[in-house]
Order: sequence, then structure tokens, then C-alpha cells
Amino acid sequence: MGAQDNLTNVLAVVLGVTVGSGRADFVALAGLSAGIAEAVSMGGVLYNATRAERRAEARGSSPAGVAASGHGLTPAASGVVTFLAALVAGLIPLAPFALLPVSVALYASIAVSVAGLFALGSFTGGLGGDSWWREGLRLVAVAGVAAIAAALVGSALQVG
Repeated sequence: MGAQDNLTNVLAVVLGVTVGSGRADFVALAGLSAGIAEAVSMGGVLYNATRAERRAEARGSSPAGVAASGHGLTPAASGVVTFLAALVAGLIPLAPFALLPVSVALYASIAVSVAGLFALGSFTGGLGGDSWWREGLRLVAVAGVAAIAAALVGSALQVG
């Protein structure tokens, strides 16, 4: 979940900043800032959710809104695994900007992000017994809406 969320968010930030500024340094600053903040946030959320789940299990109840992790990880391990997954996923849309000119990096970023999102959705869909290709397309569609919204903001608020 952290990987999906951060890949989607960083892709949207990268597109919005690229369209709005066209500057690789702005893309790097915004993308890395968003990616690291999101990874820390997602790690913290999973840590807290796992702690709440464990406390509820110890009391013999299940609090509303707390999803069972089913992984058997400690709260700290859940947080660290989620942080690392989110961090790595957040770097996917940024990697092309470290290697290519901005105009080419934008398209490469979209391509690797779409491939990553489809693969992630396919994998999780298969685990859950759902249609792997539908889940892959679902993640791509959600990210696409977020990316288009961010690109529209970047286009509307062009900066030097």
C-alpha cells in the first residue's frame, strides 16, 4: 500500500512540477521532498495501525477502522517495511530525471511509473484472488487521474 501510494503521489508531483517549471532541480527538490515525507508518513501509519491491532487482539476486540495486517510483523517491522517500500517506489518516477534531459525524462518517468503501477496492481490483485490485469489497470487509472490533475495545476500555475 505504501509503494502504490508513494509511486502515485511522486509521479503526480513530478508531472505537476515538470509541466509548471520545466526545471530538473525543481523536480528533484519537490519529488524527493514528497517521496521522503510520504514514506515516513506511511511507515508511521502502519506502525500505529499494527500497534492498535495488537492491543485490540490482546483485549479480544477489533477496533473500528483497523485493518488486520495478517503479516505477523511487529509494529516496528511493519513501519520499516512500509517505509522502505514507499521510499523505493517513490524513487521510480524520479530516476529518469537523474539520467536524462527534462523533456525526455518526463516521458520516461511516465513509462516506468505506469509499468511499476501495473506490475504492483497485478501482483496484489493476484494475491487477493482478483483479476491481475484488472487490478493492474485499476492502479494505472487511479495514478493517471492524480497525474493529470497535478499536470493541470502545473500548467495553470507556470513558474519561471
